Amino acid sequence: MADAQTLRQLKIKTGVVKRLFKEEALYREEVVAAAAQVDRLKDSGADGADVRNAERVRKDSEQMIPRTRKQLEEGLVALQDLVGALHSDAAVAASQEYKDAFSVVQQVEAAWKGEGQ
Repeated sequence: MADAQTLRQLKIKTGVVKRLFKEEALYREEVVAAAAQVDRLKDSGADGADVRNAERVRKDSEQMIPRTRKQLEEGLVALQDLVGALHSDAAVAASQEYKDAFSVVQQVEAAWKGEGQ
């Protein structure tokens, strides 16, 4: 049986990367939605305060993307290092936690390759 502490670290690091990956995608969607809202408000001749508020929301979301990406990159490196270090441990490599971690690493890397990262 694999060391419980090692499996716990795999599970925690995997969860962090999954959460940050999802957060980054949500911020990107939020930016698109906020930009559309700004355009709708401008087209409808809305009050200047409403337009400024919508632009502030868009800008706040845009600022969160690089912050989240940096955290995601750091978390991914930590997870990749752990997965790489545990690859030769047959008991750990056979665990569901290891399989999940490996899958998340591949998913993030594939998504980044798709966006030209």
